[in-house]
Amino acid sequence: MDEKEKAVAYIKENKIDSILQQTLNNLYKKQPGNVFGYLVEELNKFAVKPTIKIISGYEVKSIHEDVNRVMIEATCLVHNHDETTASVTIGFNCLKDTMDLDELKAVNDALQGSCVYEQEVSDEKLKALDVSPSMKLSVSSALFKSSTSLQNLPTYESLQQHYSGKGLKMPTPIVSIINCGKNGAGKSNMSSLAVCPNLGLPYEKSIGVMNTIYQAVEEMLKKKHHNNTSVAANGAFSVACDRPEQMIEMVKEAIAEQELVPGSDFFFVLDCLATEFHSEVAPGQGSAKKGQAQSNSRHRYDWIEGQLKPTEDLCDFLESLVENESIVALVDPLHHEDVEGYEALSKKLGSKCLLFSRSATPHSANVFRLHTTISHSIGELQSQDRAATILEAAVYEEGETLLADLALVSGCGFVMFGGFRGVRSGLYNRMSKLSQKRGPLKNVLSSWGFREDPPEEDVPAQEE
Repeated sequence: MDEKEKAVAYIKENKIDSILQQTLNNLYKKQPGNVFGYLVEELNKFAVKPTIKIISGYEVKSIHEDVNRVMIEATCLVHNHDETTASVTIGFNCLKDTMDLDELKAVNDALQGSCVYEQEVSDEKLKALDVSPSMKLSVSSALFKSSTSLQNLPTYESLQQHYSGKGLKMPTPIVSIINCGKNGAGKSNMSSLAVCPNLGLPYEKSIGVMNTIYQAVEEMLKKKHHNNTSVAANGAFSVACDRPEQMIEMVKEAIAEQELVPGSDFFFVLDCLATEFHSEVAPGQGSAKKGQAQSNSRHRYDWIEGQLKPTEDLCDFLESLVENESIVALVDPLHHEDVEGYEALSKKLGSKCLLFSRSATPHSANVFRLHTTISHSIGELQSQDRAATILEAAVYEEGETLLADLALVSGCGFVMFGGFRGVRSGLYNRMSKLSQKRGPLKNVLSSWGFREDPPEEDVPAQEE
């Protein structure tokens, strides 16, 4: 077979002649202004889908503490060329949560040559690997970003393809203001205080109210501490408190001159993180109030340092706090194994206050964080009562904004990204940008009967 015959056979085998003829006929019919741009788009439909060439990892400095993190980078084979398509440094929840670069060998052995568009297939392979959860989520996120970028899709649109929800809905933001906690200064061991707007408000109005409170607290602390304010990893202001109530008192003092009323314009959310000040004793041991029977619970809490008390006392304290303050939600008010305590607290506060837990616990709603893989996280979210779920950022965020897009797609009633300082501002800004691009979005909680300001005249959606 001579060269001419080989060329003809090659063209016929790959259907080049018929594809070009069809494309040129369509080109003439449509006569687009950008001729070659049109040809690129049309011929790209017949191209082999991009495949995973290699997953690489690099040690980088975290923006939190003096620890190293791993940035994962995906390189794909696109139109016969290697192309670095995405890099990801995911947030983490514990300083001991590390990643080993040696795990990448198993990752590449499993994924090399796979189509980058097949997210669920890649994620199933990742789930089966004996590598750290952080490595699985990092690689899954890098592949998701690669697929989104190569298909020229907005992130939220790409998420919608994997999600069964209908349209975009706006969650209610819970913004962290003051941080104390077990490792902080002062005797109060309760983690932090956050605020949320009147449930059902449009996002931009909500953020405006939250930002006014945040700035007022910041200005007050600067005056008291000679411009020396410390911001915790969650973006809230680190303050020494001896009583949990002091956090609420500080916010009230800061907004005294603002036209904002707790219980009307906004509510408090107390993130107790009770697992941090929880311990166990044998039932019947420990101190009891004078005239009261000994507690049968094995759970003890020292929400004020040095004062270890049973579940009943903590429930009474929280009930009193909710009765006297405009608290709309408690997060991790008890240890997740304290089921009887959650049941008792739910009976006391069920109609007055929402209860949330970061671990699956009866009598409470869920706080959800991304984990394992993107597909696994989406699947788990879809199985929950999303309107009663808080979608939460990692304790130590590193700047990824995918979570903001997921917040609009997921149908979760609340998002808890932290305070407005540092990289967390990127999450809030991303939600604001999408809200403006997509026009007024219905608030998820409007289905609960909370007020929702009527949207202004519809704004046509803009392209991403």
